[in-house]
Amino acid sequence: MTKRIFATAIAAAVIATSLPTAGAANALTIVPTRTKGQAVYVGSTRVYPTGYNINDNNYFKLRDVGKLAGFGVDWNEDTRTVEISTTRTAPELTGITDTAVIGATAKPTDQRITVDGKEVSMTAYKIKGNNYVKLRDIGKTINFGVSFNMATKAVSIDPNGTYVEEVKQTPSTPTAAAITKWNSTMDEFNEEMIQNHSDKDKLLAIAAKYGPTITGKVNATTADVISALESMTGAPVDAISFDDKPVSLYWAKQLRKANGENIVEVDPDFVPVTDAMLRQWENEMIDSINAERAKAGLSALAKDDNVMKRAQAWAQHLTIEFRHSTWSEVEEFANSIGVDANSISGGENIVGGCFVEDDPVKTDMEKFMASAGHRATILDKDFTRVGVGFAVAADGRNIFCTQNFA
Repeated sequence: MTKRIFATAIAAAVIATSLPTAGAANALTIVPTRTKGQAVYVGSTRVYPTGYNINDNNYFKLRDVGKLAGFGVDWNEDTRTVEISTTRTAPELTGITDTAVIGATAKPTDQRITVDGKEVSMTAYKIKGNNYVKLRDIGKTINFGVSFNMATKAVSIDPNGTYVEEVKQTPSTPTAAAITKWNSTMDEFNEEMIQNHSDKDKLLAIAAKYGPTITGKVNATTADVISALESMTGAPVDAISFDDKPVSLYWAKQLRKANGENIVEVDPDFVPVTDAMLRQWENEMIDSINAERAKAGLSALAKDDNVMKRAQAWAQHLTIEFRHSTWSEVEEFANSIGVDANSISGGENIVGGCFVEDDPVKTDMEKFMASAGHRATILDKDFTRVGVGFAVAADGRNIFCTQNFA
C-alpha cells in the first residue's frame, strides 16, 4: 500500500463527440459498451441490452430497447422497413442478455424506420444484422424517460416517463496553472492518500488541503476536488485497486464514498448467466459433439431427454463438489425420474472453471478434445445417445459442464 504513483503530464479532459455521416461507406470498428463501463437500469434493476460504443456514443440494439421501454419492433420484408409501434406494454426485463462481440463492425443502416406508420430520421447502425440506435434519439422519438447519473455513470430508462432534453453537466476544470501545481505535487498527494486510505475523515482533510492546488479555487469543496479529478486526463494507471484505470478516478471515487455517497461497485464486464443461456449452450454443445463425430466418420448421437436430465443435475452438483458421479448416485437419480440406471449410463465428461466471456461451449469442447480420455469418450462408436448439462456456481460466474453418453 505504500507504492508511489508518479504523474506525467496531466491535462484537463477535452471530450469531442462526432456524429456518423449517413453516407459513410466503410464499416466502423466498434467496441462493446460493457468494456466502457456503461451500466443501464430500468428503475432499480440493472439490465443488459446489447450495446456498442461508436464515435464516443453508445448505441443499443433496437429490439432490446423496445423490450425495456415497452414498445413494439417489427420488420416488414416487403418494404424493408423497421416498424415501431408505441403501444405501451409492461417492460420485459427477462431475456435481455448482452451478446456484443469484440471486433464487430458497424455500417449506417440502409433500412427505413417508421413510428406508428410515419417515417422518422435518426442515426442508426446495422451490426451483425440488427439495428442499433442512440438511447436518447429513440427516447425522444418514442417519448420515454432517459437520464444519466454523473456520479455513478449509469443510464436510467423510465418506460412510463417523459423525455427531457439532456442538461450538459460540465465538471470543474482546473486552470493550466493549477494543473502545473498538481503535477509537481502528485507524488505527495498520492502518498498521503495511500497512507490514510482507510480513514474517511483524513481523506476529506487531504482533499481540503490539496483542494486549492487541484482545482485552482481558494475555497474548494470536496465536490470541487472530485469534479476536478474526474475531468483530468493523463493520470498514471491506478496501482491501488489494480483496475487499470487512472488514479485520479480512483481517488475521486474514494472521496465520494468518504463524502457519504453510496457507490455501488459494478463489474462492467459481468454478464449474468440465465437459464436460457444454459439451455442454449447445451444444444450447441451437442452440435459440437456431433460435428467432431462426423469428422471421425461416426454417426451422430441422439439427444436423449433422460440423459439430459442426468447431465444437468450433475452439472449443478459440480458447482458444489467437482468430481465424477458414482454408480450409486446414478442409480439414485435414475430411481428419482423412474428409469433404469443402465439406460442413462455409459460415459461421462466433466469440466469447470469457465466464464461466460470465455465462450463456454467453444472453450469446454476444446478442453475435452485436447484430452485423450475425454476425446475417446466423445468419439466412442458404441454410444448412440447423449445429454449435456451446463450450470453456474453461486458466484454467478464459474460455469460447469457435464457430458453424459449412453
